[in-house]
Amino acid sequence: MAWEKTAPGGVGKRAAQFHAAANQSQAIRELIVRYNDLLLAEIQQSVACNALHAVEARLCRWLLQAHDCVGGNIIPLTQEFLGQMLGVRRTTVTIAARLLQSAALIRYRRGHIQILNRPALEEISCECYAVVRQNVNKLFQAPPQLG
Repeated sequence: MAWEKTAPGGVGKRAAQFHAAANQSQAIRELIVRYNDLLLAEIQQSVACNALHAVEARLCRWLLQAHDCVGGNIIPLTQEFLGQMLGVRRTTVTIAARLLQSAALIRYRRGHIQILNRPALEEISCECYAVVRQNVNKLFQAPPQLG
């Protein structure tokens, strides 16, 4: 379901339909609760990660998580955005990205990062990536029967 601009009330109508479906289906309600639990756990993990881990490890975590969401090895991410997500200045991201690029783990060019060596990124990444990935896998391992 696309969330493009619609006529007045279009998104509200979709929200009402979603709400009605959730009210009618225990499986949908359970999935929503599990997703909310996952989101809260991911936020908590990210806060702890930003407080405890080096910027290089956090950058690798972000790249791995983004790579999980795209259909290929090229991820459209700017250094400005990564800086905001990592809680550092863009120049710090530039330095960390150059280190990864010089080690042939990524290739970075004007808002696009190409993953060249995912296993090496996983080695450098902090344990937070594995924790979040495990939580996602638990949530989506056996989808409930909708109805």
